[in-house]
Amino acid sequence: MTADEIAQAVREGRSLAGEDVSALNLSGMDLRNAKLAGANLSGCNLRGADLRGADLSHANLFKADLRGAKLRRANLTRANRMLTKVHKWALKGAYIAGPTAYTEK
Repeated sequence: MTADEIAQAVREGRSLAGEDVSALNLSGMDLRNAKLAGANLSGCNLRGADLRGADLSHANLFKADLRGAKLRRANLTRANRMLTKVHKWALKGAYIAGPTAYTEK
């Protein structure tokens, strides 16, 4: 999938659960309420992306860059967040359960 295809799917409310979108540049994208449960987002550039209300449960965020992303009401339950770059203040209001390992940048 391309970044444009992802944006269109989110606008249309389609599920991207389980999709492999690894290593894409999704920086600054409007991904509000995106259905990304179980998706592979490893290595994605999500800097400044709007992920408010997104379902990222069980997603693979290994080495993803979430710095500056909006995560209020995002569901990060059991997401693989190993070595994810994120400002810890951005996690305020996100639903998080399971192991965590963030790299704050």
